[in-house]
Order: sequence, then C-alpha cells, then structure tokens
Amino acid sequence: MFRLADCLDLSFSFGLLMFYSMNFSVSNPRAMRMPEPDISLSGIVPNELSEFKVTLPCSGLMSAEVDIRMQMNINIFSASNLTVLNFKRRKICLKDNSIWVKDPSGAIPVGARNSSQLYKDLGQTFSSSTSSDASTSGLTTSTHIFYIAVGCTCALILLTAMAVAVYYLNSQRSMDRYSRRINYYDSSSSQALTAQSQTFLRPDTPNNASGTGLPNFRRGISPASELKPTDMKTVLKEIAIERKAITLGELLLEGTFGRIYHGTVLWEDEDKESKEQEVVVKTVTDQARPDQVSLFLTESMMLKGMAHVNIYTVLGACSDDAGAPPLVVYPHTKEGNMKKFLQKCRMSECGSRYTLNTQQLVYMAIQIIRGVQYLHRKKIIHKDIATRNCVVDQGMQVLVTDNSLARDLFPNDYNCLGDNENRPVKWMSVEALVNKCFSPASDVWAFGVTLWEMMTLGQQPYADIDPFEMAAYLQEGYRIAQPHNCPDELFAVMACCWAMSPDERPKFTQLLVCLQDFYTALGRFI
Repeated sequence: MFRLADCLDLSFSFGLLMFYSMNFSVSNPRAMRMPEPDISLSGIVPNELSEFKVTLPCSGLMSAEVDIRMQMNINIFSASNLTVLNFKRRKICLKDNSIWVKDPSGAIPVGARNSSQLYKDLGQTFSSSTSSDASTSGLTTSTHIFYIAVGCTCALILLTAMAVAVYYLNSQRSMDRYSRRINYYDSSSSQALTAQSQTFLRPDTPNNASGTGLPNFRRGISPASELKPTDMKTVLKEIAIERKAITLGELLLEGTFGRIYHGTVLWEDEDKESKEQEVVVKTVTDQARPDQVSLFLTESMMLKGMAHVNIYTVLGACSDDAGAPPLVVYPHTKEGNMKKFLQKCRMSECGSRYTLNTQQLVYMAIQIIRGVQYLHRKKIIHKDIATRNCVVDQGMQVLVTDNSLARDLFPNDYNCLGDNENRPVKWMSVEALVNKCFSPASDVWAFGVTLWEMMTLGQQPYADIDPFEMAAYLQEGYRIAQPHNCPDELFAVMACCWAMSPDERPKFTQLLVCLQDFYTALGRFI
C-alpha cells in the first residue's frame, strides 16, 4: 500500500485486444474528488501498447488518508468471460496544501498561498462580506444539491440490487448448463495430447509476487462433510488378500519406515484358474511404531470403494499375520507418482517421453478436478490435494490417491508447527492452517497450489518461507509468484483459488469449465 502525499498520476499499460470499462470510488469524497482518467470510462483496448493516466485530485478542504479503488472490467475469450481487475491505492491529502483546477492542459496544483491570485486569474472575485440575500441563496442551492445527491444515491442502489438479482438468476441457469458439460473430454483426448510438440520449459520461480487479473467466478461452497471413521478390522476383512498371493518386486519409493514396491497378485477367477496382475504394494518396515501402522491403514482405506476413472482406490490388503507388516495393494500405473513424474520431465534434457506442453498439463489438471468433484459428491473432503498424492497412468491419465505414507516419503512437504502433527502447511488454506477448518473451499486452495506445482514441473511452493511464518504471510495478502512460461489466464485461475475468504473461491464445477475452455483455446494455437 503506497502512502504518497505528492502522488499525482497512476500510469497503466494495455497490451491485448479487449473491451474494457472502469469505475472509481474514494473513501472520503470531502478530502478528494473523484479520480479523473484521461480516457473514456469504457471502450476498446488499443491494438498497440499504450498508456493512460488517472488524476487523483485533493480538494484541499481537509487533511485525511483517502483509499482509492479502481475497478476495471475486461472481456476475455467471450462476452460471458469477464475478468475484473481491482486496484487499490492510498493517498494522503493535506488541508489547504493544494487546490486542484482543470484547465485545457490538464490538472494544475496551486499552493494555498496563491489561491487568491489564481481566482483573480480565472476571473473570480471573492469578498470577505456578503449580503444576507447571497447567504440565503447559497444555502438554498446547497440544500437542493444535497437532495439531488440523496435521490441519485437511492436510484443507484435500487439499480444495483436489480442487476445483482438478474445476474444471480442467470448464473443459476448457467450452472445447470455447465453441469451437462462435465463429460466434455473423452478418453481419446489423451492420445491427442501425447502428439503435441510444444515443450514446457524448465522454470526458476521467485516466491514474492502475487496475481492480479482474476476471473469473475460465482461465489459459494459446496456442501460436503468428512468421511466418518468405520471399524478398521471390518474394512480390512472385506478386502483381505492372502499374503502368499502377493509377490514383492522392485522398490519404487522408500522413506524412513514406508516402502512402495512394484509387485504381482495371483487372483482366482470363477473357474478357479489363477491369473497374475501387476500391482503396487504399500507397506511399512518392522521399525514402524503401532501408531504409525494404524495411521497408514486408516489413510489407505480413505478411498476404499470409490469407483471413478480419476480415483486411485485400494484393491486389497493383508494384515492378519501376527508380527508381519501390513500390505496394501493398489493397481499398477505406468508412470507412477505424479510429483516424481513431473520432476523427471523437468530434469530430462531430451527424450520425447518426458516432454510436456502446457495443453497436456491443463488436461492433467482437468482430471484432478474430476476426481475431487467425485469425492465431494460422496461427502469426502480430501484435505491433502497435491501432486505427491496423484499418480499418472498410460496416456496421461491422472488419478487422485489417498495420502498414506506421504508424510514419510515426502518429508519436505510436511511440517510440524509445535502441535506434534505433520501437516502440508504450504498447501493449506488460511482457515485450515489457523483454525483447522476444512471444507470444499480448502480443497480448492490446495488445488491452486497443485496447479502451480504442475506448471513448475514439481518445484517446491513457498520454498523461501519459514513454515511458522506461513499463516502471517498469507494473512498479509502475499501469495506465490507466477511461474515462468505460465499463461496469464492460467495463473489467474490459481490466484482465484487463493482468495482469503472461502466464500470468494470458485467451485470445482466452475474451475472445470474454465480449464476446459482454456484447453480448447490452447488447441487453436498449438
């Protein structure tokens, strides 16, 4: 926030062909008159880079700090896709410090000491004594102006209320239309994605900036609740697999006590013929504490029974043998853990297999949204959406997983803030971090950070921020910076997910429509 007493103008630059409209408001109209731009309040953005200025005229009647708010509305892609830019500045106006007048050459500040001379130059004469008739006339004129202003204000409030009501009704109809578009992409899209040739370059991103241009999403939170705990023995019994049917192979990931193996399982079909299936097996070592084993099994069962193309659910488990570590079996995926896969793409100097472009990354993000939407419909809040908790299969198919063993396998992504609980601090929303309040809106925040991870190919968010300072950092309005080679429209989606109030964040249905439209737009240029 700037506090400049001598700030006269704010300069802006246009670089895209769009329609615009803008309006202004000031917190203290008596200390400052309404800002005056040197262009019209609405029109078409010039084709060439150009500047315009906004004059901030102090009245000189009183000393005060004045908050100035400028709102600019810009149409992107289509008339229904409105981007709203809000600019806030603070200016100190001093009493009798300067009197602003408008002449043909622009706004001219004149010192209070020379105000009489200025009035003479303008042909205006002031006298210290006035007649009673003049005083009565001035009072009458002021009264008329006051009533006119009150009437205009009431009319403006009425028109605003009517506009909000119309917009709400239209939004309700639009949401019904959007819900029918959820199956916009089919399985053939993944094959088309792999044929793209535009390379997503490796970024090196600073962490001290914030986004501005934000899509105008309709606000609200989807009703959802957390999954109620069930009896773990009953759940494990339902999906029990004999230990002798499981064969462990190559070690894929290893932590302090957690292990993930590539393996096989022998199944018997209805004819009692044995069939072998490739699987992924999660387990722990003998050094794992009982509470760690219990947490591992609880988190592994979080998505049990979920049936969706973008959900990575458990196939079976073995935990009956006394003293032996439990084994939890998942389907095998071609590329494995998404965070490791993105880091391979970043480290790969050559080789088309590990080369990603922006459109492919957007397609993968769309699949994450679909998976989380399914969980929310089942009244499940994930609480730990991140690339480490997703896997990538053939054809860039992305599946959202549970977070079992994630704290052990990715220790740098979790921090303990003195409460003896490791949490994904840098993926958590403000209300989840401060009050441990989770909702669909907190999942939206985590998805925004996950999208940032994807555009940086697996970099660490807020790498330079101490975990103990994250809450204050976010509450002060700071956010992670826009990655290199990340389109502005995509970063605007991320920034919307990081709104301070949960009510101001978009729903996943709106994020899905936005990214689908952006995916289609990318297809026109690639």
